[in-house]
Amino acid sequence: MKNPMKLLQLSKQYDAFVGRHPKFMRYMAYITDHYMDEGSVLDVTVTDVNGQAVHGNAKLTAEDVAFLKELRQLLGKDGE
Repeated sequence: MKNPMKLLQLSKQYDAFVGRHPKFMRYMAYITDHYMDEGSVLDVTVTDVNGQAVHGNAKLTAEDVAFLKELRQLLGKDGE
């Protein structure tokens, strides 16, 4: 079993992240509900402060979609 205190700490960090980036989290909730289906491609690019970009993607399986939805329910957060 995972450490429950670590999960509580992660939940607090998540709440702080949502507080700093509320529009981003609403966007993530929206795309999870409307666009993340089996076969969808999750495509991510991260650009650092120097302008260097790293890109990656993943084609979602049914298990991936179920996991992402379960994670949202576990955290009790739906794009507040």
